[in-house]
Parts: sequence; C-alpha cells; structure tokens
Amino acid sequence: MSLLRQMKAGLSIICLLLPLMASADLDIVVTKGYDSKTKVAIVPFFWEGSDLLPEKVENIITNNLVRTGRFEPLPAARMLSQPFSEEGIFFRDWRLLGQEFLIIGHLKPFGDAKLEAEIALYDVVKNRRIVRVTQVIGVHQLRDFGHSLSDLFYERMTGVKGIFSTRIAFVTRKIVNDNQYDYRLQIADADGQRARTVYRSNEPIISVAWSNDGGKLAFANKVGDRWTIFIQDLKSGQVNSISDARGYTSSPSFSPDGRYLAYVSSYRNSPEIYLYDFQSGKSERITRNTYIDTEPSFSPDSKSLVFTSEKGGRPQIYRYDLASKREERLTFEGAQNLRARYSSDGKYLVFVHFIDGRFHIASMDLATRDIRVLTETNLDESPSIAPNGTMLVYATQRGNRGVLAWVSLDGQVTNQMKSDFGDVIEPAWSPYLN
Repeated sequence: MSLLRQMKAGLSIICLLLPLMASADLDIVVTKGYDSKTKVAIVPFFWEGSDLLPEKVENIITNNLVRTGRFEPLPAARMLSQPFSEEGIFFRDWRLLGQEFLIIGHLKPFGDAKLEAEIALYDVVKNRRIVRVTQVIGVHQLRDFGHSLSDLFYERMTGVKGIFSTRIAFVTRKIVNDNQYDYRLQIADADGQRARTVYRSNEPIISVAWSNDGGKLAFANKVGDRWTIFIQDLKSGQVNSISDARGYTSSPSFSPDGRYLAYVSSYRNSPEIYLYDFQSGKSERITRNTYIDTEPSFSPDSKSLVFTSEKGGRPQIYRYDLASKREERLTFEGAQNLRARYSSDGKYLVFVHFIDGRFHIASMDLATRDIRVLTETNLDESPSIAPNGTMLVYATQRGNRGVLAWVSLDGQVTNQMKSDFGDVIEPAWSPYLN
C-alpha cells in the first residue's frame, strides 16, 4: 500500500520478529496473453532412472514460457514422435505441426543423488540446433536447473534476457482473531513456488525493497510508537535499522550503485525525503517543504530519483536530480499518481494512476510523457518491474481478497497469483541474482 495512503489511515503497529518458517506457495494463472504466440514443442524428457524424480524439468520450462503469454507449447498427445537425441529428430514432422522451436532432453543417473542432463533447443524452421546444455546436477536442484534453462531458451528465442531465476518478495496478511493479524515478509521464486518467510510481525509490514545485488531486503515496520526501516541480510538473517534515522521512517529504496538508501522521515514536521549514505553512516535531507513527500525510487544510473508529493495539491510524481538538486514534475494526467518505479533501462516509469474513481497501474514513456493504463482491475497498487523490463508485479483485489498479479509493460499479458495464506500485498521483484 502507498505510504501516503497508509499515513492517512493512521495505522498503529507493534513489531514482532520470529524465526524463519516455511509458507505456502503462490499459484499463477494466465488470464490474458498475446493473440499471436510462438509455437514451441517441449518433448517430455527421457529419464533413465528407476526412481521418480521430485520435479519434471520440462514442466518447469513449459510453465515458465506459458506465463509470459508469448508461447504456445504443443501438447504431448499431438506429437508425432518424442525424441530425446538429435538423431531422432525429423524436422519435417515438426514443421508439419506448425512448430517454430523444439526442446528435447535426456536425463540419466550420475552417482549418489545426482543426474546428468543433456537438454537442447532447436530452430525447426532452419533445421539447426541453437544451443545444447550438458550438466551434472543434484536431484534437488532440478527446479533451479529448470529456471536457468528457461532463462537461456527464452533469451535465445526472443533476444531478451529471461527472469525465471529471479525472486519476488511480498507480504502476506492473515487474520488471527478479531483484533489481530499475522504478517509475513516472504520470498518466492518468480513463479510463486518455494515461498519462505524471512520476517514476521503481528502488525503491518510495508515498503519492501531489494538491494541491487539481491543480498538484502529493506522494509518498514513499527517499534514502539514509530515506524522504523529495517535492512535484512538474506544470507545471515541479520536485521539492522538505519543508525542515523529518527522519527517516522518508511519507503526505503536502495540506489543501484549500492551507496545510498533513500527513505522518508517525518522527524522534522511533514514527511520529507532523506538519503542515507552507507559509507559515512549519515543521512541528508533532500526535500524541504510543508507538503508530504514520499515513496522515493532511484533511476538506474543512481543520478536521480522519483518520488510522490502533494505540493501541487494532490499526489503527483516528481523527479529530483541529485547533482543539480532540481525538482521537476512529471505527471499531470490523472487525479493522483503515486509510487513510481523506473524500468531497468530508465526509459519508462510505472506507477499507481487514479482516474475515474479507480486505482490502476500505468506506465509513462519518459521521452514522450505518454501515459498508458496497463490494468483493468480496481485498487491496484505497489507496482514493481522485473529486471528485464518486460513484466511487472502489483497488488490488487479479487473478491475482497488481496492478490498479486503480473502484467506486461505493453499491457498484452496478465497473470494472477493465488495464495492460501490470506491477503498478498507489497510485492517487490528482485534484480538478477548471482
């Protein structure tokens, strides 16, 4: 939820940190895709072993490609053959089936709890192999292996880097009794699987943000009578607060170069934007007025940031240049515009756009200032862009329940993530990992 809207709601919370624990996965359902899709045949991989594998790699690849809305896999029942080696491929058969690409795989045991995998992608139209991967992996690494293959094959077929090995952080909220909720900050694979809790509270957790190296999460929670920003090291589990910050603090945002954390503090009257320098351990105030300034987010080059301000009468998006210290208003269309985030190439912003009495997610081309509404749902908030700039995740409502949804930056693809653990809110897409 937007900090501006949280502040007006007057929330009061108490923090409770508990040990890590497992959580339910998110299920993703494609609700809209492209009219013209790439045809790809993913042949069931041949497994030489006698024991069942815990994961089917071909299913992971299929599901990943389907969620992008760009691919139409051929059902196995329609395949004329199911080869697992190059010698068994007859390209003419696959062309007769209208396929453009073909993926085959061969798996065999390799020592204790390991297997050797040989997976290949072929261009059916050009009668040639595009790439082949031969790798020894642990049996319990199959899901990671499936995501890495999906990244590779997606990039070879589209020319765009894949995002299937990334992670999504989010907050779940479940009612415990009439006066108490259980809040969990969780991390899952980009497909919603393997969710795990990294932080837990009996009151709201908001404003989740990843560090650029993917090693830390920043978020806001309340200790005593004030909101506090926490930074959690995901490897060690250690949680720290900003040493120099005072007052009501929220909306953290790491700079891509790793030097700063932008955040909001109400230490001196109205909420203002501050920069915390990790090298010096000191904070600098960068906005100075009597209006609410909130929700900062850095540009990809770390030279500027965008934020939400009410200085024009209603919440709108502004840009602040760190070198010149000049501000520029970016949005004029729509009654309110909030929580802007840059695309990875710096060419677009995505943000919450209030128009005709409804909150939607919209994008703005920074070169033309054209705004495009991407979502058709209501009460949409907290957009976060994937590191390849093709998709974004956001929070919305389905049947009086908070859920996460995906939408492509061109608005052509939408997916919905379902959870068995109450409402799902405050998503944040990780950068590329490793």
